[in-house]
Amino acid sequence: MASVALQTLPLANAQDGGFNFGNRPAEETTDLEIQSDASSFDQNLGIAKAAGNVVVTYEDVTIYADEVEYHRDSGKVFARGNVRVYRGGEVVDAEEVIYTVPTGEMTTSQLKSSFEPLFYSAGSIERPEEASDGPIILKDTSFTTHDSANPNYRFKVNKLEVYPDDRIVMHGARLFIGDTPTLYFPYYVQPMNADLGYYFTPGWNSAWGGFLLNQYGFMIGDRVLATTHLDVRSERGLAGGIEFEDRKFKDNDQIGTLNLYYADDANPQRRFNGQARTNNIKSKRYRLNLQHRVYFPGSEDETFYIDFDLHRLSDAFVLEDFFPADYRIDPKPDNLINITKLFDQGEISLLGRFQVNDFFQTDTRTPELSVDFIRTPIGDTGFFYNGMTSYGVIDEDLADVDIAAGMVDPSGYNRFHTYHEFLFPTQLGGVLNVVPRVGGGYRHYSDFDLPGIDTFESTTFHAGVDLSFKMSKKSPHVYNKALGLDGLMHVVRPYMNYSFVSTDEINGRFTPIDRFTRTTRLRPIDLPLFTSIDDFRDWQIIRTGISQKWFTRRDGATYEWLSLNNYMDIYLDDPEFNRDTSNFFTELEWNPVPWLTASTTAQVPLFGDGIDFSEIDSNLTFMPNDRFRFGVGHYHLNNHPFFLDADLYTLSTYTRLSDDWGLGTNHRFESDDGTLEFQQYTIHRDMASWTASLGAIVRDNRDGQNEVGFLLSLTLKAFPRLSLPVDFQPGNLGAE
Repeated sequence: MASVALQTLPLANAQDGGFNFGNRPAEETTDLEIQSDASSFDQNLGIAKAAGNVVVTYEDVTIYADEVEYHRDSGKVFARGNVRVYRGGEVVDAEEVIYTVPTGEMTTSQLKSSFEPLFYSAGSIERPEEASDGPIILKDTSFTTHDSANPNYRFKVNKLEVYPDDRIVMHGARLFIGDTPTLYFPYYVQPMNADLGYYFTPGWNSAWGGFLLNQYGFMIGDRVLATTHLDVRSERGLAGGIEFEDRKFKDNDQIGTLNLYYADDANPQRRFNGQARTNNIKSKRYRLNLQHRVYFPGSEDETFYIDFDLHRLSDAFVLEDFFPADYRIDPKPDNLINITKLFDQGEISLLGRFQVNDFFQTDTRTPELSVDFIRTPIGDTGFFYNGMTSYGVIDEDLADVDIAAGMVDPSGYNRFHTYHEFLFPTQLGGVLNVVPRVGGGYRHYSDFDLPGIDTFESTTFHAGVDLSFKMSKKSPHVYNKALGLDGLMHVVRPYMNYSFVSTDEINGRFTPIDRFTRTTRLRPIDLPLFTSIDDFRDWQIIRTGISQKWFTRRDGATYEWLSLNNYMDIYLDDPEFNRDTSNFFTELEWNPVPWLTASTTAQVPLFGDGIDFSEIDSNLTFMPNDRFRFGVGHYHLNNHPFFLDADLYTLSTYTRLSDDWGLGTNHRFESDDGTLEFQQYTIHRDMASWTASLGAIVRDNRDGQNEVGFLLSLTLKAFPRLSLPVDFQPGNLGAE
């Protein structure tokens, strides 16, 4: 095997079939090596020739060929015969390749290649220089994403422009299914981003009838993703809109979007479950939603900004009828504008909340100014401080239907609230962690909307202490591959939190707006975390429990294998009922291996103080083999004083019937009243480069008529829109 090496050292002779070139300027030389069965070099022309099993290597480029010429002055490599080029993750097969070493430019003829996710052949190819943003241009091209010698579909294109990681542009494209031409596109752009390009969703359900949802995504500049919608529903007519998403906030779905949607509803009185509603809803229906963050000029560190969360709806039912998944999460969306300034110790905010949609009851702030301090050390004293101060013009506006029914708006008022707390974390004996705290607050109410209520004030005192310590035991020889154990460390942390609050309660003077919301969980007993400012009450509560965690080794790091937390409240002064103790709580999380997870949150009455309810929420996901996976869940609530009893079971499965077929199911059954609330069935067909899915859903809303839907989905694997198993959500139709 002969060898030709181009190096930075100036050598001018050739020996034993190997060549080094020294007449080239140092700034133009590179490390390029040519190996072959036979070679020759013309010193005058500066041309090296190699033949027979030629291998050219240069940085991350390797070229195999029958014959190669290297032109020293131009830096070009001419390769002929069974040429294969490896460059990064790209492989090019061609009869001839011209590769320019200084620029990385490559031109070919009669090639076959892959550039994930594309597999293509072309009459010629032109690559841009490395410093250029231009496309890879292929002429007389045939390409597919089906990695097969006989692809089930392919495009034949007169000219194809490939912008890596961005898009492909086709000029004069014909689509072949097998060997049969089916479609012609004079000009078409297909982005490689799954959010871009054209997608459609056909289906049928009882509220919309037959439907076809169409969307096309494209970029505006480098940051804004625009998605247009044109939807047809046989029971409701034509609808459409456009969404704008600022990709700067792509990791936060709460900001950076503008959604506009309009429907000329042919059947606005038809509810999503198929029944007729009695409300007089007009046919012109729309949704306008702006969730965006704007940074003020000069705030390069992004600490000074204004947030917009605005929702304008045509009526109270437009989300239910056209965006049912959004409706289930947030049926009465908020409207607020919030200016925020962050600093090292906390933040300052100016909040405005408004009743934009008068068919929803809304608490308003016009405005509310707040200054919040996070827990901050006070010099080197060992003490910490946290606190907050706010002043707001607060009101609660009823919905127009409530006003029409004769209800009177609750009293609005101005409220000044301030609270400040000091803590001193310490450790006794190197074992016991002690965090005593003491704080005080003041509230002042004035300017009530309703006559007869005078200005009044209230003071609050809070004191408490947190106690905890840790014990651990290592068992390095515990090993069980099936359960994911490689050594075991058990950490036990007993803890106790005592909280005392004394305040001037304001019961009966007015209807509080920031009031305590009933829940099955325990209330926060650290007063800064208790946001129901108008509902402060006296209490003395001891929250005590034991937290346990088991850790093992996995992938070179510490992994939490099992966690168990048991706790309860002991009431010396109960703010809600006349209890001595709360329920006993158990929280369990077990993640032994990727194919098995389990969790349980439960509370049961142990001492029977009159509030004798129980709650259990359990979930298990298990994949016993590579063909079947299932998840089961159970939620039980019994004898709660404010919430209805529930005994809900859920079951989801995915079965890989074969390499090409899969079946998914999802069920939700409420045994308390014997209702199968939700059914979902999906069948999936793998067609090499495509995945086809057909699904059906049935939802029982307990109103006499089931909600039914069907959905067909075709997914190109190279540009995935869905994963398997899949929750079918045509226009947000599927299960939560």
